[in-house]
Amino acid sequence: MINDRLRLDAEEALAGSRALSAAGEDLGARRNRSGAEIAAASSATPWGRDKYGQSFEQHYRPFEQQVLDAWQQLATYVSGLGDAAGQSVRDNLAADVDAERRFRS
Repeated sequence: MINDRLRLDAEEALAGSRALSAAGEDLGARRNRSGAEIAAASSATPWGRDKYGQSFEQHYRPFEQQVLDAWQQLATYVSGLGDAAGQSVRDNLAADVDAERRFRS
């Protein structure tokens, strides 16, 4: 801050918000690809169908689902955070324009 004023580099902030949104989208795409591969591989129950395999399955399946769900939620959150940051920049710019208009009137 210079002279106790907050300076916003709008173009840089908007670029950052777009990058954050894109990172969320990429994280979601990776979840869809890799998550689907994980689910497909585990659906074949590679640990076997004996009592040990069944015990593993019983404990593994809920954990797998929790991880895949959290991965998708995180992707959605990161993407939404980028969108919200961009909207905040646009709102601040609009407020500055409105304030300048009112000041000059």
